[in-house]
Amino acid sequence: MFGIGFTEFVLILIVALIAIGPDKLPDVAKVLGKAYRQFKKATDELRSSIAMPDEGDEEAHKHQETVRPKPAPTPETAVKEDTQDKEQGKQA
Repeated sequence: MFGIGFTEFVLILIVALIAIGPDKLPDVAKVLGKAYRQFKKATDELRSSIAMPDEGDEEAHKHQETVRPKPAPTPETAVKEDTQDKEQGKQA
């Protein structure tokens, strides 16, 4: 639990009991628990939204396709494309 041992946890509880007092300690623990739970929920939602975009969202897929660069041509394909461009220029 958070990388601390049992004795460290007990020591923290004793210090909290002395600093806050026995009357307010349960209320403070509830507030801290709720805050931690909300923080964890928000970070999990953020991670899931970043990791997996909606599969039904076609706009995201279109954007990914336009952002993805074309592979660099190999020397053979570059020569073929150049030859094809010259032939098309002569035919026009």
